[in-house]
Order: sequence, then C-alpha cells, then structure tokens
Amino acid sequence: MVSEYAQTFTCVVCGDEVSAALSAECHWCDGRYHLNPRNDIEAKDCGRVWIDEQYMALRFACDNCLAGQRRAPRERPTRVRARTRRYRRRA
Repeated sequence: MVSEYAQTFTCVVCGDEVSAALSAECHWCDGRYHLNPRNDIEAKDCGRVWIDEQYMALRFACDNCLAGQRRAPRERPTRVRARTRRYRRRA
C-alpha cells in the first residue's frame, strides 16, 4: 500500500515533479503546486497560502491563478443586490 505522502504530482506552475508533502492544492484551479510548509528546509514555492479573515481559514493559490485571476474563490458567496418593488397608488 502506498502512503498518501509518497505520491508525486506535476506542478501546474513550473511543470516539475512535486511530492505530496511539499505541495498544496490551489483553491481556484484545483491543481497541485510547490509549497514549502516548513522554515527549516529549503524548497521551491510556486504559490501562496494566507489566512482568510472573513472565514478564519487557510486559503491556497498557485502563482498562475494569482497572476491571472483577480476574483474571489469559487466557494465565496457573491453579494446580490436586493430589488426594491415600487407600487402605484390606486385611485
């Protein structure tokens, strides 16, 4: 049986091989990219991770999506403007 961390993927940004332990999944395109989760080792970073203050959750995005798409992640609800009804007075 193969461990989950022994799997390898192809980075969607640079095209190099990346292990599951040193990668993350982009919230926008669902592709794997290089992301170093540790400070004590040298590794490549092809994206970012940050704390979303509204949902208090970690957000992951690859450099391709950060450079090309300046929109909210797909799970973020869009704000819909409420329509107001206007009634005519009957005589």
